[in-house]
Amino acid sequence: MRKWFMRAILGLAVLGVVFVGGSWLAARHATSAKPSIIGAPPSDFPYPVENASFTTRDGETISSWLVPADSSAPAIVLLHGYRGTRWQMIHRAKLFRSLGFAVLLYDARACGESTGDATTFGYRERADLIAALEFMRKRGHERIACLGISQGGATILYAGEELGDVRCVVCESVYDDMRNAVDRRARRYTRMPGWLTCSLLVPFAESRLELSIDDFRPVDQISKLRCPLLLLSGDQDNRVLPIDAERLFQTAREPK
Repeated sequence: MRKWFMRAILGLAVLGVVFVGGSWLAARHATSAKPSIIGAPPSDFPYPVENASFTTRDGETISSWLVPADSSAPAIVLLHGYRGTRWQMIHRAKLFRSLGFAVLLYDARACGESTGDATTFGYRERADLIAALEFMRKRGHERIACLGISQGGATILYAGEELGDVRCVVCESVYDDMRNAVDRRARRYTRMPGWLTCSLLVPFAESRLELSIDDFRPVDQISKLRCPLLLLSGDQDNRVLPIDAERLFQTAREPK
């Protein structure tokens, strides 16, 4: 009995070390930068593309592609998802340019060829969007829209009070609350609730980012939008559930 008891204690200790270490590594991975070489735009892209960069108010350099149009044309800024790059938005860029828009697609901070040492799920990335809008305004565009997917959509909502005269926004598959987002992903990958599997991952990530999980609540920001909103979500998405999208929709102002 004593031998069995000691083995059980040792096994629990090993599991505890693995859980703590795994949580720390997962938190570091989830919030770390993911730089990559973007290269040239696709050779079969049917419109001219310019390389462009601009600087955010907190000093990050954001790399982008500009698909130009006449300054009198409407413009749209495209925001990719979590740890993605501007390549994620290339098909949408082609679509909107074919409709006559000037298009700006950029790498969020800590992604692609932009600077930055941490991903903050859209929270600090709002400064990237504000800088992108200013860049397009300096190009002479007065009618500007924004479209973001996942983290990109959350970025738009976090920046809602600062969008100025943006005419409309489109948000695809945006989480409503980080606690829900953590739980959805935990259940997807581990089949267990987020409060259990991420009980250490969350505080490790909070410490690394110097932010609280309660800072990540697009549902608290969406009502601050002053322009029309199109909110998109899919009923086969197991990371942003229909109930999450409905909560965002109910909180948003009209027109929506």
